[in-house]
Amino acid sequence: MSARAKAAPTSTPSPFHGELLDADGHLYLNWDDSKEVYGPNPRGVANAFLRDYVHTEEFKANRAKNRQPESLWAIKGMGALGAYDPIERRDALTAMGVKAQLLFANNGNWELMADTDEARAICMRYNDHIVEVTQRSDNRARAACHINMSDPRWAVGEVERVLKKGAKCVLLPCHQAPGGVSPSHQCWDPLWARLQEADVPATLHLGLSGGLLSDRGPETLMFPNPNWSDSATLRNKPAFRAGGEEAISPYYMLVTHMAPELFMQTMVMGKVFERFPRLRFGIIELGAAWVGPAVERMDLWANFMNKIGVKYDLKPSEYVRRNIRVTPFWHEDLPLMIGRYGLKEIYCFSTDYPHIEGSYDPIGKFNKHLAKLDPAYARDFFIENGRWLLPNA
Repeated sequence: MSARAKAAPTSTPSPFHGELLDADGHLYLNWDDSKEVYGPNPRGVANAFLRDYVHTEEFKANRAKNRQPESLWAIKGMGALGAYDPIERRDALTAMGVKAQLLFANNGNWELMADTDEARAICMRYNDHIVEVTQRSDNRARAACHINMSDPRWAVGEVERVLKKGAKCVLLPCHQAPGGVSPSHQCWDPLWARLQEADVPATLHLGLSGGLLSDRGPETLMFPNPNWSDSATLRNKPAFRAGGEEAISPYYMLVTHMAPELFMQTMVMGKVFERFPRLRFGIIELGAAWVGPAVERMDLWANFMNKIGVKYDLKPSEYVRRNIRVTPFWHEDLPLMIGRYGLKEIYCFSTDYPHIEGSYDPIGKFNKHLAKLDPAYARDFFIENGRWLLPNA
């Protein structure tokens, strides 16, 4: 992620300063921690960028001024306040007015997707590191543990292990059917049951559909097959920076929600939320414009299935409203989405801090949308809806 700072932008103050709940922030690993987690020579564009970037004058300059009020939102990437240090992240959250934040990895997600012993071992080392990060931040920066789902028994065991250590969130892959079956298959019920019991949310996040940011191999190919993007106008590669996200191509952000959408729909229609009514589930940094049409299709299909004998206790839309939260991008038309599809309970505030895609004024950008809605909804969006993913914050 580029760490180049804008010239001291003015961030919009929030009437909920100190209460904000942020459903998407990012955690960098410094080079020493990265080597401990990934091995002596961490691979991937993110690690390569960070290895070199920390020796630059730009990094040193950003570190020197990242505590200045006018620089808090302006400095992005590894030089931002709290980018990799949990004590500093706690200070950054206080300055931003954020009470608690979910944190997701910046250094790559290969270990979540590959069906190898090496990948699962990396997950365990990463999880040990970030549970400590969470605890050292006084549980305000809640880093998501990586749960590789290629082996159901290992995944259930790792969830149990990290919950006992104090995990506050888990991150799941969605690039292929987990363990070769649907997430609603009975082999996954022990995982959902344990997360429900612990009041710990399961999440999906941008990048977990597979490759494009990975140099590892076919096991991380994006869903759908990346050959669909093979044309002169669609083909593009991420810039040499930590993270690619929206900068990748005209194609990527149009399709990256497809695997999470499928994961969500198979959970809802497979009655996971009927069997586990208190299961907390988040779909993070994947936009929200796709959710309404997906839920509308599920309601239509469930209504038809009821007529032929397949009964649901609730409408799919009701399960989604109760159990699932999503983070809209600041440039999406939130009033339009709510006007068309309802689902006002599912939308949560996020900053993407310290990624540049979250903007230099996320509060102000979301306030422009909220100004067109019932004034009472601002508190729901910035705080109450997010409580589902950040319980006991």
